[in-house]
Amino acid sequence: MKHLNQLDSEINGQELFFIPTMGSLHKGHLSLIENAKTFGLKTIVSIFVNPKQFNDSSDYEKYPRDLERDFQSLNQLGVDILFTPNEDYIYGDNLVNVVDSGNIGKKYEGNSRPGHFDGVLTVVNRLFELVKPKKAIFGKKDAQQLFLIKEYVKNEKLDIEIHEGDIIRDSNGLALSSRNQLLSNNGLVTAGGLKRHLDTLKEIYIETGSINESVNKTLNTCQDSKLDIDYLHILDKDTFDEATEETRNAIIIIAGKVEGIRLIDNIDFKVEL
Repeated sequence: MKHLNQLDSEINGQELFFIPTMGSLHKGHLSLIENAKTFGLKTIVSIFVNPKQFNDSSDYEKYPRDLERDFQSLNQLGVDILFTPNEDYIYGDNLVNVVDSGNIGKKYEGNSRPGHFDGVLTVVNRLFELVKPKKAIFGKKDAQQLFLIKEYVKNEKLDIEIHEGDIIRDSNGLALSSRNQLLSNNGLVTAGGLKRHLDTLKEIYIETGSINESVNKTLNTCQDSKLDIDYLHILDKDTFDEATEETRNAIIIIAGKVEGIRLIDNIDFKVEL
């Protein structure tokens, strides 16, 4: 595996499958890489903890980092290129296009973390400019991020094919995340409640057809003082606006804190006529 801090002329013109990450890799990341490798292109993984998507500096500082372990995992998977730029290489030329994530980017996770998705789209666009991939893959766990990236690529007419990676969960139903390693064993059990909230809301919504009633019943049913729910929404997956009676592709998103660690999750499903 070739390890680069800056991209060189050797990758120019190569057809690359790009897997952008912030490191501290887990099985969810590795499943994205395994997916990418099935397409027969050279794989390039970036590791860059992007400061522009953190609205809380302490959250940025405590974000888990383990480059040595990540390098070993990527090498074992046969990744072709590991790209680990520093902040100056990404942003130091002062020519970076700051991307506005728009109305959807200011809702839900964007409402709780102002500027978060502007930072996400800005760094993703910058990485796309540098890597020039043919394909890229992002996980479904960050559903709002995935929606916004797909919309940005479509609106900007970027010649990049975006793929989606499934959510990988532990035995308790908790979606894998680099942040999970900041939780205690008890915290990991508590955090599994996020998926139970999602499943409960889906069941109630299918039974009642009422969005507000379903959300309220779910929050009353799944109360847990150790799980601090920030938001719980039923959305139209195609627009990422609130679901309506016309919604057929639904997604439920949730965010909460366990032991002070912010976690997100979602499930999507078809709504029958």
